[in-house]
Amino acid sequence: MGDARILVVDDERFFREAIRDVLVPAGFTVELAETGEEALARLEDPRIGVVGLDLQLPDLHGLEVFRRAKRSRPELRVVILSAHTEQHHVLEALRLGACDYLAKPLHEEELVLAVRRALASFAFEAGWKGLRERMLGLEVAISGLWEQASGPAAPGPAELRERIVRTVADVLGAGKTSLLLLD
Repeated sequence: MGDARILVVDDERFFREAIRDVLVPAGFTVELAETGEEALARLEDPRIGVVGLDLQLPDLHGLEVFRRAKRSRPELRVVILSAHTEQHHVLEALRLGACDYLAKPLHEEELVLAVRRALASFAFEAGWKGLRERMLGLEVAISGLWEQASGPAAPGPAELRERIVRTVADVLGAGKTSLLLLD
């Protein structure tokens, strides 16, 4: 999942460090934040893909941090980690798109599994977004080639094939490209 990182946001130092101490040996890169504002500042780093978010923070409610984070980073995955399991908080977190809602005290295996699922979802979305962008780029490039081929100074068939192959290779980032012509 590349260099995606986990941001753990909790106002209690004990919980922040305990969560980090569970996630790091499981292979995750973890950053810590104590307040909602600190979390929002750290979320400007695009490498952060998952947030483990406590609801009771000293400056902002965790759900407000969640709302703001999703506005600026919709691809972000959030796992709520809270001692508060009131139904309205759980439902609001799920409405906002939380991947999971874990009640404190946390079970280590449950935490690792929830973060692993959230990170996999983040990686999938990032890959899908990249693929969509490349396909849109290919569509634009092929439209440009079509216009060239239809214009008064249209290239010959051999040159057009060469341009198509080069364009597809450039847009898709391919080292080698082949064109199969069907008769």
